This record gives sequence, C-alpha cells and structure tokens, in this order.
Amino acid sequence: MAEVKYKSGNAVVVENVINEEAPCVVACPIKQDARDYIQLIARGRFEEALRVVLSKNPFPSTCGRICNHPCETKCRRAKVDEPIAIASLKRFLADGSFSISKPEITSSYSERIAIIGAGPSGLAAANDLAFLGYKCTVFEAQSEAGGMLRFGVPSFRLSRHALDMDINAIMNLGVEIRFNTRIGENIRLGDLLNQGYKAVLIAVGLQKSKMLNIEGAQLNGILTAIPFLYAGSRGEGVKLGKRTLIIGGGAVAMDCARTALRMGCKRVHIACLESRKEMPTTDYEIEEAIHEGAIIHTSLGPKRFLGKDGKVTALETVVCKSVFDNNGRFNPTFVEGSESVIEADTIILAIGQASDLSFLQEQEGIQGKDALSSIQVTRGGTIAADLATLCTNMTGVFASGDVVLGRGTLTEAIGQGKKAALAIHDYLRGIKRKKEEEILPLQELSSTRLQIIKKQGRQRMPTLADEVRLGTYEEVELGFSPALAVKEAQRCMNCGAGAVVNQDICAGCLTCVRVCPYDVPKIAVGDSIAYIGCDCQSCGICVIECPAAAISFKSTYEDWGEAELESALKAHSERSEGAEEPLLLNFYCQYNTFPADEAFGEFAKNVKRVRFQCLAKANPLIFLKAFEKGAKGIFVTVCPQDECRFNNTICWAEKRVKYARGLLEAVGIEGKRLKLISTTPINTDEFIQWADQVTKEAEELCSLKENK
Repeated sequence: MAEVKYKSGNAVVVENVINEEAPCVVACPIKQDARDYIQLIARGRFEEALRVVLSKNPFPSTCGRICNHPCETKCRRAKVDEPIAIASLKRFLADGSFSISKPEITSSYSERIAIIGAGPSGLAAANDLAFLGYKCTVFEAQSEAGGMLRFGVPSFRLSRHALDMDINAIMNLGVEIRFNTRIGENIRLGDLLNQGYKAVLIAVGLQKSKMLNIEGAQLNGILTAIPFLYAGSRGEGVKLGKRTLIIGGGAVAMDCARTALRMGCKRVHIACLESRKEMPTTDYEIEEAIHEGAIIHTSLGPKRFLGKDGKVTALETVVCKSVFDNNGRFNPTFVEGSESVIEADTIILAIGQASDLSFLQEQEGIQGKDALSSIQVTRGGTIAADLATLCTNMTGVFASGDVVLGRGTLTEAIGQGKKAALAIHDYLRGIKRKKEEEILPLQELSSTRLQIIKKQGRQRMPTLADEVRLGTYEEVELGFSPALAVKEAQRCMNCGAGAVVNQDICAGCLTCVRVCPYDVPKIAVGDSIAYIGCDCQSCGICVIECPAAAISFKSTYEDWGEAELESALKAHSERSEGAEEPLLLNFYCQYNTFPADEAFGEFAKNVKRVRFQCLAKANPLIFLKAFEKGAKGIFVTVCPQDECRFNNTICWAEKRVKYARGLLEAVGIEGKRLKLISTTPINTDEFIQWADQVTKEAEELCSLKENK
C-alpha cells in the first residue's frame, strides 16, 4: 500500500493506492471485466466485444437474460444516476448475428473427465476443460441439457433458443452429453472410475423443492415450485384454482406467480417472510410480477394450511418480526396474536430447494476404493467440498455448483464450474497454485465528482406490450438495438481504467490539472508530478493536451480513430477501383447524432465515415493524416453538448479543428476544407437531405466540381 498526498483547496488529502479493481469486476463471481466489452460496444466494435465476453463466460445469452447481476448492484454509476445495464449489454452481444470464429484448442491431454449433471456448473466446467485440452463426457438424467435453466426458468424470461445457443457452443468444442442417463440407475457412480475416467465432477444441482412441515400440509391443492415450473416448461397443463397463493420471496416464487398468471389464474398472491428490502431476488423481478398482476404480502410467515373436504382453502399467516438472528442465521421470529388468513384454492411452495444425493448410497457390487457412499455430505444435505479446490474427501472426485453452495445464483454456479475445471487440471497435472491475492473494490466516487459528472438516465429495455404478454410464453424483454446498446455503453465511466501519468517524463506543467473538466489530476504535496486517481472519466482531453505526451490510457481499446480511418480509406479505394472520385470524410461522434452508417451511405458513395466514441479524443494530427492519405474535404460532426456524455467536449472539438486548420494552411492546404458542424438527432430522411447539402458545400469549398 502506498499513500499519495495532494492539496484540495486549503486541505491536504491522503489517498491510499492499494490492489484495487472496479467494483463491478470484484462483485462478479467469474471475475468478468465488464468494462472491456462495454468499452468495445461504446465504440461499435461488437464482434470483438463478444469475443471478450466468451473468453470468460460460456453462457452469454443466458446470463444476459436472467443473471442477478451483482456487478450492476455495485456499479459506481448508481451514485451518479443509475447503474449501467451490464446484463442487457451482454445479451445484446449474444443475440447479435456477429461472425465469431470457433476458438482453437491448442492443448490435448489423454485423460478423460466425467461430469454428472448438464446444468450451468457442469457445462461451465466442461467448457473450460475442453479449452484446457481434455475430453469430457457429461451424464444427464433428462432428455435435454440445461438443468434448472431449462426446466425451472420460464421461457418468458429465458427463451429456449437463447439457452440452446449457449449449450450448442459448448458441445461444439467436442463435449459429449449422454442424455437419459441417471447415475445410480443406468450407470453406477463407481463404474465411472472403473471405465477409465481420471476425475469425476458432481454438479447435480438442487432438484427437489422443500416442503413445509406445518398443519394441513397433506391437503390437496398444495404444490411445490420445481414440479410446477417443470410442467410449465414442457407445456403440460397444471390445474389451478381461481385463487393461487405462492409462498416464498425469491426469483422462483416470482416465476411461479408469473407462470400462474399465464395459465389463466385471475388472482395470484405472494406471501413471504422477508420485508420488501430483504426479498432474495432482484427489484426488477419483483416489479415485473407486480406489473403483471401479482399481489405481494411481505413479512408474513405461514402458520397452518386451512382446508375443507380434504382440499386447501386458505393459508393462516402470522406477522414476521425478523427473519435472521444477530449472527445472520435464518431464525425467524413472529408477532404473537397477529394471525390473518389469505384465501386460496391452490398454494405453491417456493421456499427453497434441496439436493437428491440418493445416487451416492453404497450399491451392490461396489467395494473398496469404489464405494463412493463414503463421500461426505453436510447436515444441510450438500456435498462437503473444499471451498478452494472443490475436492471431496475422495481422491479424484470433485463437486461444484448448488450441490456445494446450498443455494447459489447462475453466475455463482458458472464460477464454481470454472473453478472445478481448473482444480481438476491442477490435480491431473500436479500443479500447486498460490492462494489468490484479495482484490478490493475501488473507493466510492468523491462527493465533488458526483456533482460534476453529467447525469444520464439508463436506457430502458423494450418489452412486450402489457396486453400481449400474459397470453404468451414469449420473452417479455426484447433486447437492445445497436443504437440503444451504444448509448448505454457510453454511460460507463470505465472505473479504474482511465488515464495514467508516466512519471518519468511528466514535466509538472499542470496542463492536465487545468484542462480536466472533472478536477481529477492532482500534484502530490512536495512534488511536481501529476497523479490521476480512480475518478478519471476517460474523456481523453488531458491525453491529447499534455505537451510532454506523458499521459496515456490504461485501456487498450483507445485507437484514436486510426483503425476507423484506415477502414474508410480502404473501403473508398476498393469501391472506386481507379475511378477519380473525390473522397470526402465525415469524422463523427457516434453518440446520439446519426442513424446507421448504411442510411448515410445511401446518398453519396464517395463520402466515408470515421467513427469516434467522442470527438474530444480526436488528435488534430489525424485530420492531417486523412488529407495526406487522399481526402479532399473533411467535415466534423459533433453531438450537441446536452447529448454528450462528457463535459465541455464541443469546445475541445472546435479547438482541435481550429488548430488543424492552422496546420493545414501552414503546409499550403486551404483551411476551409476542414469544417465543423454541430447538429441534433434527426430522422433518416431529414438527415440524408442535410448530409447531401453538406457534401455539396464541401465540394464547392474544395473546388471539386470541375473534376466531376
């Protein structure tokens, strides 16, 4: 840990520089750096962004839809306005028709791995083991892969097409899945090691719903969540009464309520122990259930089921005072004399899930080292595995996912599968790894910075119309368009990956301190070297303005428009095929200014576009380079100031254009060939008409009409 002291007004501020990372990265169970693919989306580099996602996450389509996104919960942008829609951006990439080549597997090992369970944890492990060079066989009891993703999550939240895309990509790596193969029935667990598998991973999840052991539990009309959702996922009819009550406050309870509404039930109530803030699911899932018609009763515990003629008619409840004790353990307490009744002729229990480990029981014909019934199981019914290595007490047998966690999220299951894959690799290769160093999240944005950063609301996910959604199992969320995705991605503050000062060449001139619109660069007390902290907004102004070229970006995705310019020049060269067409270039800010590039190209084939995330990052030298490469005229279009995500960027774009004009005139090129225009978002027809006029004006300025 190091200390940096700098002056802020009359006070001396001390910042500790430690091993920190963006909170979104720290919060992610698979440690996916969301900043990377979000920065690429913000630049329109969608295929590259998808490759970044796939390098860590084998379930981009699934996670983009149903992840509980702890990354968004910890997003620093939430203190400014709203968190970045990280999951929705991931879904946008997964749903796109981007050309991603199949990754090469460079290693190859002879050992075969058996995985029990084709849920998210087992398949994530298979995915990573395949990349490491192992042949994996997954044994799945059902006729299709996915586990609870397929049979527990309704299709209106996770389309089967989206799930299949993720699973097929894993199978295309050479992963074999043997369906309708139940361990303990079709094949014994001990047989796997006898058949030559060098390691076994148990990733069976939690397949059973928990029951309530209270008075009246034997009454007809009381269902459990997993069989109910399973039947719904297979299109099997479930007979519901006119009044359905769900007991539970998690995502499964919300899914049951929304499914019951789609099955035609007119009155759906939800009762849970937790208060609204304590409910163990995302606000979005709760709000969607309410929006579709469910009525939620919080802080109520079930006391007994009431019935008549063997059929349930109501639930007697009691007010819950607290759910957890002082040690954080589940230990609800209730208010005496607070009983009330909720009428219902169907009650669905969604109070949690349990494992089915009957296949671990000792079986006839298995003895000695193959008697796998000796695998330790916890009092809670989960498999006892080392949390660091996921090894069980039996050599060569590992476990991961909910069957270890007890109850986890999708990304936690994926993370466990990835950890298990690495642990199995280490076990087979005899590798000893050091304990990973703890990484802490970056400190919160300073209060002064919160006041300076421009407020920009989160882009809203398009959804099915209210009058349509309850009559179908089609996905409610429709996904971001490219325009929405880019706008949302540009809200990202790229925390911790902004500018950095090369202290060996910093001249201590204070230019960065003067030009930064966010008051980020500081000069340490008793020193003349600039220091840029984690509140940097990556606007790029100081990087361009630093006379010593001592400032650069930590991110590798800043290309300063070089790649875009080369692409535009190449496209013009290939299209003209030797014809003498005047090349006009449009350097433009892609944020909320224009419709798609295709619409722009409809009116003038000789106009090529060079896209910038923000023209505050445009180095004047790139304009000169464009003329050097053959451009006859350039017009620069920027967003209106109230649309740009950065502060004071138009004045910097104007300054860069003015400076470049001076350089052009110094080398004998008419400065008017470089024109800056500020515009506002308009529709495509108006835009084409406007752009056509600008092209004619540019041709006149460049005296190009005679050459036509």
